[in-house]
Amino acid sequence: MSATIHCPYCNAGQTVGEFDNYAPFYVNCEECSRRYIVEPVRHGVVVYRDGEAPCCSDPECRATEMAGSGQE
Repeated sequence: MSATIHCPYCNAGQTVGEFDNYAPFYVNCEECSRRYIVEPVRHGVVVYRDGEAPCCSDPECRATEMAGSGQE
């Protein structure tokens, strides 16, 4: 599935490519060059500013938590 999203900083529209799971990922805005988080959900996507997402929706925090728990 792909989606058109809007940067939470400058509101520029951008299409993100194919994703087939619910893992959050980072996107760099093509207009303002700021990084933000996109999390696929059941009926679309949720967009967060970098540093404002809950830990389970932040790819770096999520990786740290999963590594600390011994799960993969």
